[in-house]
Amino acid sequence: MLSAVVAQAQTPPQDPAATGPAPAARAEEEIIELSPFEVSAESDQGYVATQTLAGSRINTKLEDIGSAITVITSEFLKDTGAVDNKSLLMYTPNTEVGGMQGNFRGISGGQTESDSNLTNPNSNTRVRGLSSADNTRNFFMSNISWDGYNVDRIDMQRGANSILFGMGSPAGIINSTTKTAQHRTFGSVDFRYGSYGANRQALDYNQNLLKDELSIRVDLLRKDEQYKQDPAYSLDRRAYGALRYDPKFLNRGAHKTTLKVNYEKGSVRSNNPRTVAPIDCITPWWDELDQTVYNPNLVQNSGEFYNLDANGQPYYDTDGTTQINSYFPTNAGQYNRTRGKKSEANPTYEPWLGAPSMYGGVWAQVNTNQSVPFSYSQPEYANIGGLSSKGTVDGGIGGLPFSRRVTVATTAYMAERDLTVPYQKWGLWKSTSLTDSSVYDFYNNLIDGDNKNEWQDFNAFNASLSQTFFNQKLGFELAYDQQDYVSGQYSFSNGTVFVDINSHNLDGTLNENVGKAYTESSNTWGNGKNDVARESARFSAYGSHDFSERNRWGWVGKLLGKHTVSGLLSRDMWRSDNRSFKRYGTPDEFASLVSTSASGLNIDDNSRAVTTLVYLSDSLVGQSSYQGLNIGRAGDRVEMPETVQWKYFDSTWNAPATVDKAATWINPYNNSVSTQAENPANYVGWSTTDVKILSAENGDQDALTMGANLNRRKTESRALVWQGGFWDGAITGMYGIRHDAVRNWGVAGTKVRNRVNFDATNADGSLVYQATDKARASVYEANSPSWSVMAKLNKFVGDRLPINVSLYYNESQNFQIESARQDLYGNALAMPSGKTNERGIMLSTKDGKYFVRINKYETSLVNANNSTGIPTWFFTGQGNFIMRNEDRADAYEYHLTELGNPNSVADTGTTTGTWAWQYAPTSGQTQADADALSAAAVAAWRKYTQEPIVQKIIKAWGFNDFNNTQLTTMSTPVSNFVATEDQVSKGWEYEFVANPTKNWSVSFNASETKAMRSNIGGEALQEFVALTNEYQNGPMGQIRQWGGGGAGSTGINSWNGNFYSKYLLMKLQEGTYSTELRRWRFNFVTNYRFTEGKLKGFRVGGGYRWQDKVAIGYPVIDVNGDGSAISFDMANPYYGPRLDGIDLWIGYERKLTSKIDWDIQLNVYNVGDGNRLIPASTQYDGTVAAWTIAPCQTWSVTSSFRF
Repeated sequence: MLSAVVAQAQTPPQDPAATGPAPAARAEEEIIELSPFEVSAESDQGYVATQTLAGSRINTKLEDIGSAITVITSEFLKDTGAVDNKSLLMYTPNTEVGGMQGNFRGISGGQTESDSNLTNPNSNTRVRGLSSADNTRNFFMSNISWDGYNVDRIDMQRGANSILFGMGSPAGIINSTTKTAQHRTFGSVDFRYGSYGANRQALDYNQNLLKDELSIRVDLLRKDEQYKQDPAYSLDRRAYGALRYDPKFLNRGAHKTTLKVNYEKGSVRSNNPRTVAPIDCITPWWDELDQTVYNPNLVQNSGEFYNLDANGQPYYDTDGTTQINSYFPTNAGQYNRTRGKKSEANPTYEPWLGAPSMYGGVWAQVNTNQSVPFSYSQPEYANIGGLSSKGTVDGGIGGLPFSRRVTVATTAYMAERDLTVPYQKWGLWKSTSLTDSSVYDFYNNLIDGDNKNEWQDFNAFNASLSQTFFNQKLGFELAYDQQDYVSGQYSFSNGTVFVDINSHNLDGTLNENVGKAYTESSNTWGNGKNDVARESARFSAYGSHDFSERNRWGWVGKLLGKHTVSGLLSRDMWRSDNRSFKRYGTPDEFASLVSTSASGLNIDDNSRAVTTLVYLSDSLVGQSSYQGLNIGRAGDRVEMPETVQWKYFDSTWNAPATVDKAATWINPYNNSVSTQAENPANYVGWSTTDVKILSAENGDQDALTMGANLNRRKTESRALVWQGGFWDGAITGMYGIRHDAVRNWGVAGTKVRNRVNFDATNADGSLVYQATDKARASVYEANSPSWSVMAKLNKFVGDRLPINVSLYYNESQNFQIESARQDLYGNALAMPSGKTNERGIMLSTKDGKYFVRINKYETSLVNANNSTGIPTWFFTGQGNFIMRNEDRADAYEYHLTELGNPNSVADTGTTTGTWAWQYAPTSGQTQADADALSAAAVAAWRKYTQEPIVQKIIKAWGFNDFNNTQLTTMSTPVSNFVATEDQVSKGWEYEFVANPTKNWSVSFNASETKAMRSNIGGEALQEFVALTNEYQNGPMGQIRQWGGGGAGSTGINSWNGNFYSKYLLMKLQEGTYSTELRRWRFNFVTNYRFTEGKLKGFRVGGGYRWQDKVAIGYPVIDVNGDGSAISFDMANPYYGPRLDGIDLWIGYERKLTSKIDWDIQLNVYNVGDGNRLIPASTQYDGTVAAWTIAPCQTWSVTSSFRF
């Protein structure tokens, strides 16, 4: 890490005190002459590196490059115990990384916080508060995360620079240089053991086959990371081989030829820990609901119940037609805000009742100590065979009321339902984390158990042939790189702890599991796979001339100096197949058991779901407090059988022929007068049948795929770079220009019933889902210049300055290669581009013991992917508001009692079907008023959908049903739609390294970062939101979302709660600091080696890391004093705390034999830190909503044998 500081200063004559003791040279070692196309860890001393390939991939002194490059040497990796991004980037300047021990969580600041990037936490990085750094491998782009077992050093670039690191993230690049074979024989074996049983074994062996000509190197790794959260783990297994051939018959005189080849193959299997505390849906059962339990057959029913007379007959009004003497039981309807035919206020309404994740399909229940569910049942009635009194199918059985289980609501869901909470319509409330670990110990337990997992499989091949001429004055290199990377995950819970508050089962029997804590998953979301292939070819050439060589030109030669011109030609191919799918589901034939609607055929419909519920405890009924419950986690992996016995209510009519369907029948449920057609006893009733379970893990992935994007990219690049120095090196500079031509192809899988049809064909019979030149393409070309200049003042004035002083300035830019991104209208988006300018000063003492670098920077990004988590699912995801409102407008206009079913037209008095098409009047309204409100809302919707902006979206996304009454779907969703933003980061970076004595090394870095966002969403999204918000705040916003009786759930409430309030906050945050940004941070590392006396061979060291406070929320400003308009007080945010961590290590090394050295080191991280939480977001009033789990103390012991 210190190398950037040292290398940017003038390199004085080497003093042993500057670098600490160098490893003892072996007698048999030979000096290897490196070509200008390579650097070696052999040239690094301690933390100090002096060379890099970053200057157009030609070996260049770091002191001649005026850019923020940091080189991490193998010595620094060894001392800190760092082996990957997760363990390194918390020490490096102005960088952040995720993971349990990281300094960054990557949270969204949204309504519900959850863990992101569980598949590969190493890629959860951020540089200068902007976005993630690109990962490169030997300066080729890569998805493969690096590990120290086969890495010589890490080069880090902060900010945009196309010449130094080629195309990549404008935020920066992290490059790993893999080990090369050397012409000597040596090896090492490392064993590491650490906290919670973590262990790591690595082998490095180099064999010289032909002296100074042919060598091979083999590296093996097995890294088993174990975590405090049981049973979380990550098992990384890799094998790497390298070959180097310097053929003597070609290496004659002043010419040199080198062939290098390497190959790596690896896999990672993991069940990574969660860094965000679980969502709390359990403690409100005590605090808000007083441990009340609810009957799912009653709690959702807000209709009238009736009294019977003494003869057991109904009361009627005077004309004998209307049933009277009704009442509302106190133990029914608590879920609903209104009740009765007039939608009057419900005094028993309980907003703390939440909805389960399943509404249909197969509900599998399992106990935490089981691996196979004990029950598979229907979570709510389907009744698709229900008959009317006329004997026609109406899809309802009146004697089976609408029944649905309830849960404890999240805080966010409660606020959506409770109209009395402050700022209710703006959706400001967030879900609250569980903070009491005595309820559920989230520090030591992973709530998912073994039921989620992530995977990575990869291989990489690299070969290069270099040739130099005339003592390296001219040269070229041909390089080829090929990589395959497949990653994915099967998700489970969203990290929520529930409690079962349902007193009965759907069939009316008592619920034996009432009061048990549980977690559950619909197995629908969060499952995916990404298959990436890369292939690159690169030609580099250079020519160099030193006018001062051999002093032929005297002082003129020194004035003209040394200059190198290099060029590059490259071609890069990239392909990605990204799919999202359900983990489990049911086949198409299952739909005939549960649905007659068109939506029932959709693979993502609730009726097709397979929901897994895992009970975590015994019943908690009667427990006086939730404190000290010590609820368990989910256990072993739940094995879902291929076929299950599913319990459901069979709505097939089977009454004797003597039963008259139209005959009067009194419904015992509510004593209402009905007909025999509504009598459940006249149907087959509760039955079991075999149901096949589709599993993505067992060959059914295609049948369960809900989204697929296939992208292909070809990039052709050329670059020309000048590097040189004048006046005996007093002034050095670099100028380069790079041209890149990028061609992108992208296709999205054609959907039928929301399932991707991989067999769909074009008009010519070719498959739609294939990456060919026939697919939609975009072309992007750009020139990216970069230049820097450095003045070494001591060269001008000789030794008159007491210290070495260098000044530098650079400007650079680049753009990031992305897949074919599109805006909301399906138009191609330009690539994200970035610019960086830096200016700074380097100071060093002339004895080489102390170095300081101060860097002022500004990095800007244009057209970057949005990082604020705009909830675009609201208008582009399945069930988005366009689909939803179109279906509801059809129902209200054409009097449909079933959404999307044109055959369900009914009159006002009809009670069949599941949808109330007529608006119920609210307090103070007449039926005519309600009808007029409905008509105005539908008319406004029709006008809205004819707006040119909306028409463009309808066409781009393939929305149908704007001329008929079928269910609305998206047949051709836009491939790779993204919302964008612009970003800028300004600040200062400080780096210091000192070697006060030959045995003592000290490093320090600090950064002040002001990273801000602007133009959030991009132009297309902004104009669409502006238009939609105008309509939503008019009559269109009164479209009722859940039937005509649901006056409390309207389009405007859904718009504000799910989307606009979040979007408004994000827009107001333009010009303020980015999410989770800590303005100041610094890192300190020191190490001391004992080389004599009784402590000879020992070393001790430590590190201290400090981070500034962070804004986690903003106070609300009530603009008009009545909640009708709001803003946010951006100048006075709610802050999270400052954080710090202490790391210590102690090591010992000695010779065991003349050929074997032994080294052992103990590292302790976050010394003294135990279980604690870090606030991550707040409610509108500053109360903490979400919490993340802080890093805690861990340790490792590494034992190494070198031979």
